[in-house]
Amino acid sequence: MKKSFKRITAVFATALVIFSLAGCGSSAPSSSSSSSSSSSSQSKDVPTIRVAQQGAYDTWPTWELSQTGDDVKNGFKLKMTYFDSGPQQIEALAAGQWDIAAVGPTPAMVGSLKSNLQLIGIADDESLATAILARPDSPILKTKGANSEYPDVYGSAQDIKGKDIFVSTVTTGEVLLINYLKALGLTEKDVHITNMEQPQMLSAYQSGKGDAAVMWSPFTYQGFDKGWKVVADAKSAKAPAVIFLVADKKFCDEHPDLVAKFLDAYMKKEVELKKNEANLSEEYIKYLNEWSALTWDKKTADTDMKLHLTYDLKNQLQWFDKSKGPSQVESLLVNAADAFTKGGKFTQQEHDQLIKCNFVNTTFIEKLAKDQGVSK
Repeated sequence: MKKSFKRITAVFATALVIFSLAGCGSSAPSSSSSSSSSSSSQSKDVPTIRVAQQGAYDTWPTWELSQTGDDVKNGFKLKMTYFDSGPQQIEALAAGQWDIAAVGPTPAMVGSLKSNLQLIGIADDESLATAILARPDSPILKTKGANSEYPDVYGSAQDIKGKDIFVSTVTTGEVLLINYLKALGLTEKDVHITNMEQPQMLSAYQSGKGDAAVMWSPFTYQGFDKGWKVVADAKSAKAPAVIFLVADKKFCDEHPDLVAKFLDAYMKKEVELKKNEANLSEEYIKYLNEWSALTWDKKTADTDMKLHLTYDLKNQLQWFDKSKGPSQVESLLVNAADAFTKGGKFTQQEHDQLIKCNFVNTTFIEKLAKDQGVSK
């Protein structure tokens, strides 16, 4: 579920211009934010963590912790606030309204410039749910593995050049498109790009317009239902669509034990949900309806759960490992910054400022691993 939830609008382009010199630093049921918290006789005796999240898969573990009282059992009380988009979350962080959140790479980068945001972990991986789709009779699908380093990617330079492609710009969807074109020896200048919101994109592509469309959940699933085929997803194009857990730097500095407790409880709950997802369709549908006011059928819910990848503590360590150079997380962020800079969305000055911020904080993941005897 990527953001009309995780949508990165033109607000971010403006935000980067405003904040680049500042240094490192679907709708809710009734409004852009609504709160939920644990009900427990013990909750008055534990500190509160204010969590800002959207109506996506990555909020499910937090919601379950709050609903079951497992947050209090782990030594903290969750106060959850709903946001429609990443820009809203970053604006709220600047106003001191939350402690921990889940956001995509672009809001994470903007937050690092604006409000000293720290990247502390991975919420989930939406790479299989973020894809370039084409109609089944598209000539783009006639060639597979034109670049041997991308064996599962369809299309060739000849197939793609000059094509009309729909994409929501300045998003992980655009990073996917840029990487896809690069794999074929092309750039965005070699195709015709139309910037569209996901609902409008679905309608336009269904009407016969455009040659390909870059979509994310739940719109990818609607495309599957219409028979559209995957040209490349974020995994096959080596452009991971990862959602990050981030935190206010001040909160990290003042309450490191709380941050570690949250991360530990979140990851364990997520592992539990993923392990049992075959039996949790109704629970997931309930979460979506109560938290996000979404009404999904079982097929869509099951597809969404299946296509979201999650990482336990051992896997998280591997993502953040810098023993052989930049970590996978750092490489992903640099790749996104490079893509947006080459595409003219970031200036070189903004790009350099982002790289210098070094806002990836591995302290908490490493502490948990040491305490629990987990190694890479």
